Amino acid sequence: MKVFNQIGILLGVWAAGELVSQFIKNIISIPGSILGMIILFLLLQFKVISEEKIKDVADFLLGNMGIFFVPAGVSLIQSLGLIKENAILLLSCIILINIAVMIGCGKSVDFMIKLKEKKETKSKQEIA
Repeated sequence: MKVFNQIGILLGVWAAGELVSQFIKNIISIPGSILGMIILFLLLQFKVISEEKIKDVADFLLGNMGIFFVPAGVSLIQSLGLIKENAILLLSCIILINIAVMIGCGKSVDFMIKLKEKKETKSKQEIA
């Protein structure tokens, strides 16, 4: 019975996300499953739902996550001709995006290190 309650909670949150998605579809198009994950995160963050209430089913779903990628993999194989036609464009996009992410992460880390050093210097000056 415990597992059915956990499944019910997860399906209820998913349904709430779908409902919200239908209400806001004219404003912004966000999939209901994504909104459901955001709602679940907020419910867990603000302790409306405790982790123990969904732990068993969540662990099962996370443990078997690979199964959920099979349909996407099959679709990818079916689109192999399209991928071959655009291979150069796809590879160049992948390379450029990776470079942009590396630069962005590096700059962010650099900024945070400088910010931390300023904070430490300021606190040392206040102590002295």
